[in-house]
Amino acid sequence: MNHYGAQAQRHWQTYLPQRYATIEDPNSFFSTLGEQAAQQIEQRTRELAGPDQPGEGYLGKLGRLNAAKQMAEEEILPELILIDPEIDSPTDETSSAPTTADPAWTPLVEDPTDPWWQRVAEEEDDEDDPATPAR
Repeated sequence: MNHYGAQAQRHWQTYLPQRYATIEDPNSFFSTLGEQAAQQIEQRTRELAGPDQPGEGYLGKLGRLNAAKQMAEEEILPELILIDPEIDSPTDETSSAPTTADPAWTPLVEDPTDPWWQRVAEEEDDEDDPATPAR
């Protein structure tokens, strides 16, 4: 199984568990899917890269080919490998993204109306520490 097949298998196990459960032989299925993705990516990379440019040096060609492969992967992977998650899959339990309900989470943008920022402001007022700079 190539890396596209392994990537698909991990993605489907996590985000498409119902669809994954219906696959009789996962190794064979994802090996075939990975090969199909690799072939489509290779073909699309050639199309996007186009012919060699006159006077193009090694690094210029390498950059053009790498950019073409990246664009091809961005087109093909969402269609074959990284399919959108199932609607009824439990996103709250599998998601590691912080939420405002998570007490360890602190917003990156200061919003004075946010309850967390209000709490921080109250704590700073309570401390009355002159060494602590004001926000």
